[in-house]
Amino acid sequence: MQIKTVSINKTAKLTAYIADPEVGYQMFRDRPGIILAPGGAYLMLATREKEGVALEFLAKGYNVFVLEYSLGFSTREVKESGADKLDTDNRYPKPVIEMFEAIHIVRERAKEYHTDGSRLFLLGFSAGGHLCGSAGVFWNNPEYTKKLSFEPQGDELKATGMILCYPMLNANPNKTLEINNPANIDSALVQEFMYQTDNPTKEQIEAVDLTKHVTKDTVPTFLWHSTDDPVVNPVDSTRFVLALQENGVECEYHLFDHGGHGLALANKVYAHNEEDIQPDIAEWTDMADRWMERQTG
Repeated sequence: MQIKTVSINKTAKLTAYIADPEVGYQMFRDRPGIILAPGGAYLMLATREKEGVALEFLAKGYNVFVLEYSLGFSTREVKESGADKLDTDNRYPKPVIEMFEAIHIVRERAKEYHTDGSRLFLLGFSAGGHLCGSAGVFWNNPEYTKKLSFEPQGDELKATGMILCYPMLNANPNKTLEINNPANIDSALVQEFMYQTDNPTKEQIEAVDLTKHVTKDTVPTFLWHSTDDPVVNPVDSTRFVLALQENGVECEYHLFDHGGHGLALANKVYAHNEEDIQPDIAEWTDMADRWMERQTG
């Protein structure tokens, strides 16, 4: 296995986990690729949604590219030190532009990365799900593509499919969930990151609510969520899936009756406690793998 890192800009980088392309004596094969976006409320990155997930899918036959996108805080330590000032240069939609740059890099360097650029998926958790979803919805939106460092050719920014895990499909502006509790400083920070204000207008809210922007061109989607998620609203996932169906976009949806938020692989490797080990939910990686295989024939 090779591990390569490429800088996208001063605050974002892409780390590639590339398997040996030799699958037998003098037999070589390019693998499909996955660009992975961990969650963390756009304020930091969740550790258990990074390398462990990358290695899980590497073992399933994919080359995986972990996108460490620009965040509200440079490190988790800075955030947890009590700092309440966001890095205003990194606010949304900068991470979306970085995702498009990552797609371009992987496809442009497909030969170097032993990756089949025609089979490229996005995988995101929570806020990383919003990031992947944004790329899957806005891939042909000139308001985003005009900010790129290159001119996209045809549909090169359209991924083959996207896997959204308990995704934050909007910034939960009604403040009814844990992360949006007005007593929680993270609530104001997330809104500031997404809207550049803690009192967004209806237009600002709808601009980043992905359930409002699904079209027939939206990327095929595999999505899973839990009904008891206290952080992001599972109802939004259902709305998103309904919008996909109404627009004729292929999708697969798994709504579990338990699991909360942030389980990642849902196995013992990164479990904080026994409740984080959910063997039935852990099957999502196999289900997603089979779904990706169907997308590519």
